[in-house]
Amino acid sequence: MRKVKNEYGVIIDYDIAVAFMDGDLREQIHGELAPCTNQEFFDEYAKRHEEKFSEIWELAKENPCY
Repeated sequence: MRKVKNEYGVIIDYDIAVAFMDGDLREQIHGELAPCTNQEFFDEYAKRHEEKFSEIWELAKENPCY
């Protein structure tokens, strides 16, 4: 399994993280950022999710529930 860490050091399965992403936002980031590492993509998605939805993405929280 591919793993990434959120800013709190919580290890997240990358494939699960992708499944929890907003499809439109994920595709937008992919078009602008790829190629990049999974970690770079995860970090950018968390940042843009908060900007777009005015809330912290669940998997970016200190104690994510999924």
